[in-house]
Amino acid sequence: MNKVWFWGLALGAMVGCGGGPEAPETPVQEPAAPTEKTAAEVAVDERVRRLVASEFPTLTNENAADFLTEWGSTVEEDLVVMDTKHGRIFVELFKDVPVHRANFLYKVHRRYFDPAEFTRVVPDFVVQGGNSEEERPQQLRFLIGQHTLPAEFDPEHIHTRGALAMSRSYNDNPDKRSSGYDFYIVTGRKIGPQELGKVQRDRGVNYTAAQAQAYAKEGGAPHLDGEHTVFGRVVEGMEVVDKLAATPRDDSDWPLTRLEVRMDWADDSFRN
Repeated sequence: MNKVWFWGLALGAMVGCGGGPEAPETPVQEPAAPTEKTAAEVAVDERVRRLVASEFPTLTNENAADFLTEWGSTVEEDLVVMDTKHGRIFVELFKDVPVHRANFLYKVHRRYFDPAEFTRVVPDFVVQGGNSEEERPQQLRFLIGQHTLPAEFDPEHIHTRGALAMSRSYNDNPDKRSSGYDFYIVTGRKIGPQELGKVQRDRGVNYTAAQAQAYAKEGGAPHLDGEHTVFGRVVEGMEVVDKLAATPRDDSDWPLTRLEVRMDWADDSFRN
């Protein structure tokens, strides 16, 4: 499998009171576009083609937000279950981030994540997946449509432990538009007040007392706030996320064993 990644310039190690070990954390960027096949090169399996109903448009940067907003308004579900080799992860999607919420539900509905795989694991930072270079997801991206999403930053939704967000390109992307397919879950590390204060000064972010306490007690990745759209959170199964993050990896953070994930809409019966 071709493992070509463009992660952008590494951010400097952040050190602060209670900040944990020094570790450079690179942006959560989607895999490089050149790995994607052109339409002429994609031989679409008919079994895959049937997964994409003809009444849905091919998504582009121009039509994706409008289509997803309208489609998402007809869907009441806000829970998705991720089945992995280590167990189940339940994520809740935020209604006040409508385009990203609808996009994720739509990709689950179109069976794009059935299966998908986690392709980047970084302990105390993130697990990332969704943009696999395998043949089936490449075919589905061609059929569903290559597109990005407008940023939907909300100061209430930050990168604390368990946050669900979308990766993005750091090249020629001044509007910080999100990937349409590649997502990540934050594991993070505890962030002390000195380090969080530096993030606030450097990035012009103002955290509430409750948010600062969450970063200090639960951990997260505050340097991603205002850079990536957070649209959900893990409500059960963070121990599973931690096991995924602990998977042995190569120098490009690619897990040395396949970390398959299958997704479906869920209800809240798991809470019982």
